[in-house]
Amino acid sequence: MSKAPLKPALQTVDLSIYAKNIHSTEDHPLFDDAVEAGKAGALRAAYVMIWLACAESLKRRFREAQKRDGAAGKIVGDIEAKEREHKAVDKFVLTKAHEYGFVSDSGHTILNHIYEMRCLYGHPYEEAPSQEQVSHAAAMVVEHVLSKPVKLRHGFGTQLLKSLLEERSFLDNQQAAVKAFARDVLPRLDESIHGWLLDSYWGELEKISDDPSMSIFFRRGIWFSRTILLDVGVDVFSNDDWHDKSCRFPKVLMRICGIADVFKKIGKRAQDSLVGLILTESDTRASVLTYLERLSNDDALTKRQQERFSKHVSEMEMVALRSAGLSTLTCYERLISAMKSHNWYVQKPAIGIIVSNGPEEAAELNREQQINLGRNILQCADGAEKTACTFLEELSKDGASWPFDVVRGIALESFVNEDNKIRFKDHHLGRVLSALGHLKPKQRSQLIADIAASVDAGTPKDWMDQDDFNRAIDMLNGYAWAVPLAKSLKAKAASLQAEEEDA
Repeated sequence: MSKAPLKPALQTVDLSIYAKNIHSTEDHPLFDDAVEAGKAGALRAAYVMIWLACAESLKRRFREAQKRDGAAGKIVGDIEAKEREHKAVDKFVLTKAHEYGFVSDSGHTILNHIYEMRCLYGHPYEEAPSQEQVSHAAAMVVEHVLSKPVKLRHGFGTQLLKSLLEERSFLDNQQAAVKAFARDVLPRLDESIHGWLLDSYWGELEKISDDPSMSIFFRRGIWFSRTILLDVGVDVFSNDDWHDKSCRFPKVLMRICGIADVFKKIGKRAQDSLVGLILTESDTRASVLTYLERLSNDDALTKRQQERFSKHVSEMEMVALRSAGLSTLTCYERLISAMKSHNWYVQKPAIGIIVSNGPEEAAELNREQQINLGRNILQCADGAEKTACTFLEELSKDGASWPFDVVRGIALESFVNEDNKIRFKDHHLGRVLSALGHLKPKQRSQLIADIAASVDAGTPKDWMDQDDFNRAIDMLNGYAWAVPLAKSLKAKAASLQAEEEDA
């Protein structure tokens, strides 16, 4: 009796190792069927189920994308129309997925081959796939489709820009709300459209940059763009791209790039271009200089860029400087120069900037700068500049309202100059002493001692007689805490008289 031929050993494959990388639970059922077929040795069925898992996942992605993207919605409509007519749609779905961006170029080539082999293996009389072919198909379908979240592309991006640019009520007109929205929408965007989206947005924003009626949309665009750049990285564009865009969208980019985290990474040529654009723009809109000021404060400017900025500020007319809204620290050299001009019309806006910026900004100056600021305010008041006189009048009511070293400079200037030459500027001495009366006793005592030491070590700037000293001494004697300085002045007057008699 002859023996029955032996059946070939059952060929099985374990596809479960790929299932753990599937992103969405909706994509598991069909792939899980492929896993079970592989375990049972039904390799032909496993291969077909792997493809069906891929095709159905692509359809699902289009259905999900259509909620926010009209282009995806049209593709869904075409798929449903073909299915109603009982036409094969797998090839169409794969092609559209490639065009839309769900599948990369290389992924499309690989998946198209799997689709063709699926058609071959789907016929019962054709050759069955090997274990390796089934395993490879599973790996490729998971890698190129099932492991990836749904990402939206140009159709959604176009609708998004339309809403951002046209619908006033689309977002709350606050930076925090716009930033939160940008961070919410970013994960839905395909990485490949980040550059396109920003480039398209900036082109539209540049058109409305000078239209006050569109300011809400322009501000929204700046906030949205900065958030996207900070999250995806400034290197979404090359340095050459940044330089090109700084020329194409100057009014947009000088604002978007006005923060150190962006400016530092766009390349020196783009930086230099934007610095020049801001300086030029400031001739008609001085407030844009605050972008350079912020970059300067954050040490984002190169030495040359800082020199250009400082030189520009030093040459500005005082009226323009005041409208720029720059800090006292940034304007310091220009303010001192204006106060030394001996021209009321130049001094007035300079002191106006100091006063409007307030004591908080004066406190940002170093000690020597504060003293020098105080000295120059007193000099302007001594020259009868009204704004400076008003400042001293207000200071006399509360000398502690301004930084101590500013008050120190005013008090020192009343008795000695920067070279420690004695001369009295006593026209406002009553106001100065009243201001000192509001200081903390310890501060005041130290200041009186410092002025007395300067007087003791100083020499007269010009010829002085006893009456010059007596006027100051009489005013000082009106304040018990100022008596030590009055004694120093009395002693200095006696010493000078003795020297004169000896001569």
